[in-house]
Amino acid sequence: MALTEKKKAFALAKRNGKDNKEAAILAGCPEKTASAAGARLAKDPDVIAYLERLEKATPEQVVKHDVKPLTTNTTIQAAKNLADPLAFLESVYTDPVEDMALRVRAAQAALPYVHGKVAEKGKKETKAETAREGSKSGKFATLDNQLMS
Repeated sequence: MALTEKKKAFALAKRNGKDNKEAAILAGCPEKTASAAGARLAKDPDVIAYLERLEKATPEQVVKHDVKPLTTNTTIQAAKNLADPLAFLESVYTDPVEDMALRVRAAQAALPYVHGKVAEKGKKETKAETAREGSKSGKFATLDNQLMS
């Protein structure tokens, strides 16, 4: 399964020092089932992987990943520094702390700008290539190609 908002909220609460039950309640689980949900979420592979990514992250990267992030003047200025949209997309898909689904979407959006689309050859290109191949050997080969063989 993917990292949902509930799992992300649970992981952030765990990182802030809450126990499983408190973190599950903060993530939006009912109080009656919070201890069971907390134990289940603590063992979830997505939550464990997200916590490991948060441990490896720099403090600036962790601050921007709140469950409901606030847009501040600092984040607006940071976005203005990247005037090139491709550079912005590149910064998103190379950010190890960013949500994987968002990273994939950013990489898909940047793909046409980095790697050109491979298209089929047109009629003229195919005709020219056939003529080139025909001139290398056989009855209609050019003089240079006939002398080489």
